[in-house]
Parts: sequence; C-alpha cells; structure tokens
Amino acid sequence: MSQLASQYHINVEKGILAFGKKYKRFSKICGSNVPIPINHPTKRMRPIHYHPDVHFITKVGKRYIFEVLDSELRDENLMISDILLACLSPNTSKVIFIVPKPEDQVKVWDLIQPITDNLVSKGFHNKELPRLMATLYILRSEANTPESVTEVLINSAKDRGVTI
Repeated sequence: MSQLASQYHINVEKGILAFGKKYKRFSKICGSNVPIPINHPTKRMRPIHYHPDVHFITKVGKRYIFEVLDSELRDENLMISDILLACLSPNTSKVIFIVPKPEDQVKVWDLIQPITDNLVSKGFHNKELPRLMATLYILRSEANTPESVTEVLINSAKDRGVTI
C-alpha cells in the first residue's frame, strides 16, 4: 500500500484481504508488501519484483491478483505496467482490476485486449496468460469501510460479471 494511496484505495485493499481470509481455498493472502518475483526465462538476470495490491495463492499454487486502479486511471502508462506485470507473473490464474466507476472498466479493457492479443501474437501461449482477466467496479460510496468492500465482493461480484 502506497503512502499516497487514497482512502478509497486503502479501504478496497483491506476489504479484499478480509474477503480472502473468509475462504479456505486460499493458502496465502498477501498484501502489497509481499512481491511476486518475475524471473528471466534463463534466470541469468535478477528477477523483477512486482508488488500487486493484493494476491491470493490457492492450495494448488494458483495465484489470484487484485489491482486497485484509482489514481492510475489518470496515467495510461501505469495501467499498462500493471497489466503487463500481472500477465508475466508466474502461476497466475485470475487478475481482477478494481475501478471506482462502471465506465472506468472500458478504459482498462481497451488496454487489456491489445496487450494480451499482442503477447499471443508474439509467441506467448494462451496457457501462459492468466485464465481470467476481469474488471470489477466498487463505487466510492460502497468503499467507506473495508467491511463494506468485503460485502460487495461477497454479494455483488458475480452480479457484476466476476466470479472470484
């Protein structure tokens, strides 16, 4: 969690962490302080340490990454960076980008599609990419507390098109 994160960002992150703790299928629930190492294929170079906002690891070793895009929505390069790093993260099954308004989902999808399509056209196999990349909106009014975010994730995620 960044020092400059908005209250919305902080509440959503804490709500996602609380959501993950409610399910036994996750063996690890990690915040932004736990990086995901992205290694060079030959391992001759030091790894890149990617710090997603939240990630869960299932009991079978699959990773679910959550990125809260709040201030990043103003800078396309930051969104591209988050998308690419999520795509390159090992054993990633699902990536969920959370935005504050339904219309922000289009901005994210307009970047996800060309990035993933280009990775595949450059030789990435579909099985190397996350099985699911999705956007989910959590309104600012729904993110007043971490508990309210957890309730949105439990009750509304499926209604909003995301199965976690």
